[in-house]
Parts: sequence; structure tokens; C-alpha cells
Amino acid sequence: MRDLVLAVSPNTSTDRISVVRGFHPGATLRTRHSFDQAGGSGTHAAGVITQLGGASVAVAVIGGGNGRRWRMAAERQGIPAATVEIEQENRSSFVLIDEERGKVAEIIDPGPSLGSGDLAALAQLIEAWLPRASLLLLSGSLPPGVPDHLYARCTELARAVGVSTIVDAHSGPLAAAVKARPWLIKPNLEEFHQLVGASATTMPERIALLDDLAGEIAEVVLLSMEAEGALLAIEGACWQIEPPAEPVTLPGSDATNPVGCGDALVGAFCDRWLRSHDLVESARWGIAAAHVNLGQYEVPSCPPDEVARLVRQVEVRQIRGERSAVRRGALEAIE
Repeated sequence: MRDLVLAVSPNTSTDRISVVRGFHPGATLRTRHSFDQAGGSGTHAAGVITQLGGASVAVAVIGGGNGRRWRMAAERQGIPAATVEIEQENRSSFVLIDEERGKVAEIIDPGPSLGSGDLAALAQLIEAWLPRASLLLLSGSLPPGVPDHLYARCTELARAVGVSTIVDAHSGPLAAAVKARPWLIKPNLEEFHQLVGASATTMPERIALLDDLAGEIAEVVLLSMEAEGALLAIEGACWQIEPPAEPVTLPGSDATNPVGCGDALVGAFCDRWLRSHDLVESARWGIAAAHVNLGQYEVPSCPPDEVARLVRQVEVRQIRGERSAVRRGALEAIE
């Protein structure tokens, strides 16, 4: 049985993480830790899957010095990768973390413009790997100039060979992807509001929207809500997944680092789904991994023993939303 997650990040990033102590604007500080990471949301999720003992391949688009740094970081992290080489530099990002304050800044480049040949090579690479995969994860932004329908097209390619697709994206790429009806989407609250064209500030409002849309735009919707945990919805059922009450902080600090928590959630969900085929159990592992990630400098990082310990503290409540009056408007906004 296939058990591989193919994790695609077209707008691949080479991440630089620097950790300081006593940050304030205008200061000159020496780093306490500084290192490169293989970035891109899909690559982050692939790293979590690898940490948890699962099988994943990160599909990346890399080039130039940033590309060489990305490859070295992926090797250090033990992330298997399949790459498209481009003439331009792939993008980079910079994360500054203060040991006492947590994340201070996350600075992200827009990314290179990909030509038609680059896009064709990416499509060929994805098609070549799909027969070996059980899940296709399409994650993150698209490089400038890449059509929004790329994720929709990849969803269709995966469906043709019997592979389920998870989309973790925002704005135009997410709106286009749901028209191809992927198996699961994982928006955060901002992305969900953009998608449905409505703002849901209360839990009942969110549940009602999910009750309307699950089964329509995707079989499964996993709505991440930061400290509030997540809502998991399928047609006819919804669960609230609450994070552990136990606080998790950076070593020797009261601060947290939220960078990569969404990718940790997706990666752990994918890994557990291929082991259990239990949606609720998979969401519990995802929430536990995101919680563990708050206390890590490497983003994301999910030590498996710690994730397994905190899974037992994740609370689940099954709920049902009332069919809402915004059903027609929400679906029309997506269409």
C-alpha cells in the first residue's frame, strides 16, 4: 500500500533563522543560534512527517545560491526532495526570534517569476511522483505570474491516478483549487473568510459556515484557529479540536514561536491519516504537533515523543452547526 506524502511548494523558500537575546530596535546583537532551513510550507510539512517517522518527498523549485543552501539544509534535516532547477534564485525568508520575547519578525521574499518551461518541468515532476503517493499536499503561495489554477490542475492530475489532495493555500490559488474539489482544505480563519466572503467571529457562526460548505467545496474542511485549536468538518458532522492546556514555551523562556504551526498541523495530520485513516485522530495529532512547535526555534519542529505525550491532552467535542442563512451567499462567493 502506498504511504507517501508528496508535498509541493512551488514558491520554495530558503529560510534563515537567527536567535538573539535582548532585542530592541537599533540594537547590535550577536546571534545565540543561527541556521538555514529548507523552507516552503510543503517542505515544512514534509519535515514534520519525516520527524514523526512517516514517508514524504518535498517537491521544490530551487536555483542559485539560495537553492544550494536549500539543498544542504534539506539534507541536514533528512527531508527527501525532488527538485526543479531554475536559473533565478529561489526566494528566501528571515525569521528573528528573541529568547525572551519569541518571534520578533518574519520577513518573506515574493519569489522569482517562473517561465513556461519551469512550470512544465514542475508539472512533469509531480506527474512522475504521483503514482507512488497516497496524498498530494499543495501548500503555500505561488510565485509571481504563476496562474492561480495551478493547484486546481494538480488536484485533477492526482484524482486521475486515485490520489487524494490536501490544499493549504490562500486567496486566488485556494479559490481556484476548491473548484476542482480537493479531498481536504486547511484554511486559517483569515483564509476562510476570504474564501467564503463572510466574517465569522463567533464559534457558532464558524460552525454554521462549515456545516454549509463541507462536502460542497471539499470532502473535509480543517479550519485552524490558532490558540482556539481547530474545527474539523465533513458533510453532516463537525468536531471542535481544542489544544492542550499545558503551556509550551521556548527553552528557559515564557515566550513562544508561532512560525510554522500551521505546517506542523498539516504534516502531523497527513502522517497520522496514513497510519489510522481516522479523521478525528489525525486532527488531534495535528493540533498536538502545532502546540509542540510553539516551543521550538526550528520551524516547524515536532519531537515525536513530545507530540505523542500531548496528543492525550487534546480535547475533542462533536458538534453540529445549524444550516445557516448564508449558505447561498457563501457558495456564490466561492463560485
